[in-house]
Amino acid sequence: MHLQKYLLSIALGPVQDFVQAARRTRDLWFGSYLLSDVSKRVATSLVDDGATLIFPHRESLSGAQAVANKILAVYEGESVVRVLDRAHQAATTWLREKAQTAVQALQRELSSRRGVLDEALFFRQVDDFLEFYAAWVPMSGSYDRDRRRVEGILAARKMLRNFDPNEGARVPKSSLDGVRESVLRISTNDTSIERALRRMGIRPGEALDAMGLIKRLSGQRPYPSVVRVAVDSWIQAGMSDERFRAQLGRVSETLERVLKEAPDLDVVSSTRGRDGSEVYVPDHYENFPYDGKALLEGFFEQEEFRQLQERYPGLADELKREVTRLQQIRRRSPQPYLAVLMADGDRMGVQIDRMTTPDDHSNFSYRVSEFARRAQDVIVQHRGVPVYAGGDDVFAFLPIETCLRAADALRKLFEEKVASAVASEKPSLSVGIAIGYCREDLGYLRQLAQQAEHEAKEPDRNGLCVLVQTRSGGDPIRVRCRWDEDPVPRMERLAAWHRRSEIAHTTGYVLEQIGRLYGGAADEDIVAGELRRALSRRTVAGERRLADEVVDDITSLFRSRLLARQALQDGAAIAALQDCASWLKLGHWLAGHAEPEAWQNVEIRAGKEVGT
Repeated sequence: MHLQKYLLSIALGPVQDFVQAARRTRDLWFGSYLLSDVSKRVATSLVDDGATLIFPHRESLSGAQAVANKILAVYEGESVVRVLDRAHQAATTWLREKAQTAVQALQRELSSRRGVLDEALFFRQVDDFLEFYAAWVPMSGSYDRDRRRVEGILAARKMLRNFDPNEGARVPKSSLDGVRESVLRISTNDTSIERALRRMGIRPGEALDAMGLIKRLSGQRPYPSVVRVAVDSWIQAGMSDERFRAQLGRVSETLERVLKEAPDLDVVSSTRGRDGSEVYVPDHYENFPYDGKALLEGFFEQEEFRQLQERYPGLADELKREVTRLQQIRRRSPQPYLAVLMADGDRMGVQIDRMTTPDDHSNFSYRVSEFARRAQDVIVQHRGVPVYAGGDDVFAFLPIETCLRAADALRKLFEEKVASAVASEKPSLSVGIAIGYCREDLGYLRQLAQQAEHEAKEPDRNGLCVLVQTRSGGDPIRVRCRWDEDPVPRMERLAAWHRRSEIAHTTGYVLEQIGRLYGGAADEDIVAGELRRALSRRTVAGERRLADEVVDDITSLFRSRLLARQALQDGAAIAALQDCASWLKLGHWLAGHAEPEAWQNVEIRAGKEVGT
């Protein structure tokens, strides 16, 4: 019997559209988790049939680590088709199990009520969800040529999509993506069903398709809201005060009462599982295991609180009283902003194209897998919440006080685990950070982070991009540079200068205005002179002029940006001045919106000029 060795390539989907269909952080997290677990089921099935995994690495199949939706493997045997059929079946069986679990959870909560779920449509959507594309070629002895060939065939296969006829009904579309029909059938005047659904995280009037319902109902694991991430630094800064700790405990007790007595109202959610365990959150979240929106300024004018007042006036008054006392101890409310971080490897395809054997590729996959595994720890260590870390991709929510150092730590981890194994044209990690209002639409925050990640890669990769979109709107503050410039210490230093009133808050805007006046047509010496004059005129609190070390720091920043701009464009001097303006505006914004403790230990001295 002759056995043939094949190189298999599999792509699973849908990815972006499915993950982006989210109204809550748990929707985002579970969408990523579900696709990762489907990939694990497919990869495990291949291994069970004797295949050798190349990507992802076999060790990444165990534990909570995510894996990408792409699988590459070597299989030796008679029939590739049967192996792929079993892998496909393993994925669809797992999806069916998840779907059945969601149905059972819904039935338990709704008890004897029938007709709320259109089960036929529900399971039809589940069976129609997974996109499974596969290609294979006999191995010829030239791995790089075989890999290019199989990837080309797979790309061609993905262009030939299967369009089965839609058997949907005349019912509302899903609130999450608007593509599939809702599988829920709820009478508009049935408040008891609405309350039961609210307890499961489904709002009144919210229409969900099958996969959206699975996102909400699968398992008992909640996921922290973006508001909880935003208020975390405010809470941690107050924990050193005994009065604050005691009052926070009273607020927690009141919120727990709200959860028990008014579970159908959207006043508060818990970061604990129903068994009382903390899941997918940093350990210190146990100090306040709630979403935190009740702590925000203006919450008591919101519709959620008004509903609580109407139905439970005594409980509403108690909540307002206890939260107000907590805010008075800190003398202010939390800042309502958080950071959304996205990171992606650069030139990874170039590295893979150089692999001449499956073992080389597998060893590289192991290093990438190690980066992904450790990246989750980096996010949690910086008091953030990872949404996804698989392959060379990272997606996470972080407090604004820790996001810059988390990005720097991820970059260094990537260099240690992945880039260090490459001799030339080393891959790098580009990181985008979007800072936005924590009660903004979740899809919009994610789009901002994607934009920041895209700009971090352009035009020369190995970049960091920070976008700050304020609640008031307008153009975002935008800072983009390469990691070669060691930007994080300088960003923190500028924030510390502003926090200590060593820089006037208008300095960045003055430099921006100078740049607009010249309109890009200015000599480097002229621009440098204008910068010196602007810095010499700017005074700070107490009518003091900028200290020499502050002027030196900003001048060093200008020279560093000038070097970077000269390598890319004409009119580099004005562009560099505009960069300085953006950096100063970012420093001022961070100083005014982050917890003051974040900048107390920042080393204050002018940074050295960094060549690029």
